[in-house]
Amino acid sequence: MAHKKYKRKFLNIVLIPDDEASPKTFRIRFSILTAGLLLLIFLLVAVVVGTFTYGKLLQQAYENISLRDQNEQLTQQLQKLNELNAELDNLKNYGRKVRNSLMGYVSLQEGSEDEASSAREISLNQSLFSVFTFIPVKAPVTGFVSQEFNQNIHNGIDIVAPEGTPIVAAGGGTILFSGWTVDGGHTIVIGHQTGYYTYYKHNLRNIVLENQVIEQGEVIGYLGNSGLKSFGPHLHFEIWKDGIPVDPRYLIMDLYK
Repeated sequence: MAHKKYKRKFLNIVLIPDDEASPKTFRIRFSILTAGLLLLIFLLVAVVVGTFTYGKLLQQAYENISLRDQNEQLTQQLQKLNELNAELDNLKNYGRKVRNSLMGYVSLQEGSEDEASSAREISLNQSLFSVFTFIPVKAPVTGFVSQEFNQNIHNGIDIVAPEGTPIVAAGGGTILFSGWTVDGGHTIVIGHQTGYYTYYKHNLRNIVLENQVIEQGEVIGYLGNSGLKSFGPHLHFEIWKDGIPVDPRYLIMDLYK
């Protein structure tokens, strides 16, 4: 006779106390135990997956923040690069005009036909007073000379005055340059028909435009403290003739020692 296989449905757990009391028996269905183990495994898997997913999301968030910071830095660097390119173009233009002015290649008659016609009317029979209006003999500003001319280390003089003091043209001529340079800040260069060139640096602001014809004593800007080589409100003033710097005190009577 074949024996019928018995399938266990319960798990008996026997607890034996130390005080010799009667043992206690607990019966747990295998189905409940199996369901509990499956639930525990599911919870463990959920915790592992959740932790991994949260870590990935956190890493992605940090990467997004890093990319945003890098984008902002690149934008700032691009803006600085554009500013440097503009400054470089300005310096190239300034250098070209300065070189041309010192070599005598700049035409001072770049204005309108009326201005060119008026310039051609200047001749040897003009009065001495008219000729002197094109020579830089007028002090560009009234103030205290803080640094003297030295052909080796200082090609002009520094005149200290209150910031905002009007700066006038030392002589009549044409504005060859009116703009910004790193060292000189707001700078103006005037070419005079007599072959002289005057430089006005560290201005607060310029009020003249390139190729503009101005008269002796006309206000061209205001004294300031612009540029890397300025350490206080003053005007750095230079006079050049035939490519050689000239001590302004030799021409300007108000500055003569």
